[in-house]
Amino acid sequence: MLTNLQDRALLGLYIVAFLLMGGFVAVYNYLAFRLVAAPYLLPAWAVGLVFLAYLAGTVSAPRAGVLAARHSRYAVLVASVLVMLAGLLATLTGPLWLVLLGLVVMTAGFFGAHAVASGWAGARAVTARAQSTGLYNLAYYGGSSLLGWAGGLALEARGWTGVVGFVAVAILLSLVVLRLLVGRAGVA
Repeated sequence: MLTNLQDRALLGLYIVAFLLMGGFVAVYNYLAFRLVAAPYLLPAWAVGLVFLAYLAGTVSAPRAGVLAARHSRYAVLVASVLVMLAGLLATLTGPLWLVLLGLVVMTAGFFGAHAVASGWAGARAVTARAQSTGLYNLAYYGGSSLLGWAGGLALEARGWTGVVGFVAVAILLSLVVLRLLVGRAGVA
């Protein structure tokens, strides 16, 4: 495992997993509070349907894999993260249909990024591939737990705009990590 943690690109992929999954979970944890409040006033059963947006991942994940094989993992990962950011920002808009479309786009970007990064974490490892995948999953679920919870502090402080700002920072940090640790490791 130490070999994997000393590899800059792998370390970067683990950090990216932490940041992106944490932001993704924060959005899904707290968007419901926005949707049940004015101006939307959606009933709980309708808010539960927003999880159908996960279906976007069934399209984006395999497509990201095909694109990564054709182009480069790094390019597709960065593009997927940018799609995630664009979708997130669309949730700041007023019309409900645009908020929901933003959620679908953000979800597609996230699952595209996750598909590439998780596969890359195992493939890049020279030794202890299973442990590399385990470290990726540890970071992934650690981000889910910690940032998914911390997004609630942003909601409490600034409402939905605070959550979007919090998640946007996580996404932008992941782009910095990709550039500094993954891209500079000569794998771009």
